Amino acid sequence: MSTKVMKKTILSVIAASMLAISIPVAQHTSAAAFKDVPASHWAKTAIEQAVANGYFKGYADGTFKPGAQVTRAEFAVLLDRVSTNPTNGATVQFNDLNGNWSEAGVKDVAVKGFITSADYPNGFKPATPLTRKEMAKWMTSGLAAADTDYQQAVSDTAETVVPVAEYFKKTLSKSDYPYVSVVLGTGLMSGYADGTFGPSKTTTRAEAAVILMRFADVQKQKADNFTGLKELRAVGKTGTNMEVITPFNSGVTSFKNVQGKKMNYRYGAGSTSLNYLIFVDARDWKNKKSIYASAFVSDTDKNALEKSNFRIYTNQDIYPEMQGFALDQYMSSFVPMLAAGAAIRNELPEKFGYDTLPFVNAKSVFNKYLGDPNGMNIWTRNYISASDPKSIYVVADGSSFAILK
Repeated sequence: MSTKVMKKTILSVIAASMLAISIPVAQHTSAAAFKDVPASHWAKTAIEQAVANGYFKGYADGTFKPGAQVTRAEFAVLLDRVSTNPTNGATVQFNDLNGNWSEAGVKDVAVKGFITSADYPNGFKPATPLTRKEMAKWMTSGLAAADTDYQQAVSDTAETVVPVAEYFKKTLSKSDYPYVSVVLGTGLMSGYADGTFGPSKTTTRAEAAVILMRFADVQKQKADNFTGLKELRAVGKTGTNMEVITPFNSGVTSFKNVQGKKMNYRYGAGSTSLNYLIFVDARDWKNKKSIYASAFVSDTDKNALEKSNFRIYTNQDIYPEMQGFALDQYMSSFVPMLAAGAAIRNELPEKFGYDTLPFVNAKSVFNKYLGDPNGMNIWTRNYISASDPKSIYVVADGSSFAILK
């Protein structure tokens, strides 16, 4: 072989090697041939659909790598392929993307409204594994950019109750409530079996394939099509999901008028205020209605009352002001049913991280909050008749809330 031919061959090999390095995903697109996605794989159908639609591609060695982490760059490019959002004409600059394989896709998805450069002041860092919190924010922002009702949903859920452990344990940033709410409410993402959402966890390629197929469907629908999101919005705006889950109404009153306002116990024992009323329809035990059911209703709870009643889960603050404050004072006859619930006696308060009414050593528990201006925050349970729900709650300043049918 001549020296000239040898040099040409070496250059060709080097060029081919550099090309393989620069393209992170090869042009292998037959999902049925992925040797690491067997028929029993939980995400096989979604992976096949995502590949068939051109969202994902496999690797040259015939694998899909379903368990590999998805990076910021990869998910941005994937969203760009799935999204039907128009571009807004703006320009987005990430200096650390210059020459990166994902540069065009990241910039494109950014001008479609999914990504904000202000969130990445120190660079996009494309190879960084994408967190679930980022994923939730990107998808929610993209939906809001395309539809003003999703934009309104973001606003509506700023003060909602998010049914994940991080919310109750106060480890979920309040600024993230809307993004987690929208992805939970539309079914784009779900929590884990332990009750957490896992904001800092990363996502695998298999999980991303499932989520992208969901997003392809959700972006075609209105925010009002999703009952779970309607509940989360209602709780954020009014403090209750009553009119979403039940046939009841509040007439000319509104729970918002009494939310957080104090009602006094008798004999100066203290006071209480209601913050949220969460309704769950468990009349069909196998098909419980409410996005909040998993946070409050356990399989150990089933009883005869389910058949003709709705469950109510009440968040309230209790302000003991009398030495010896106990359950007798809490159950004061001066306080209506909604403000005198029962303890949630299942595993969920511990699992999700919220307090319920003490039923052991209650007096000593209440005593810890004697004179505390912040009060004792708890969740309690109650029932209300499906056929005759009439109930009226009146607070100290005369404001009222009624449950009517």
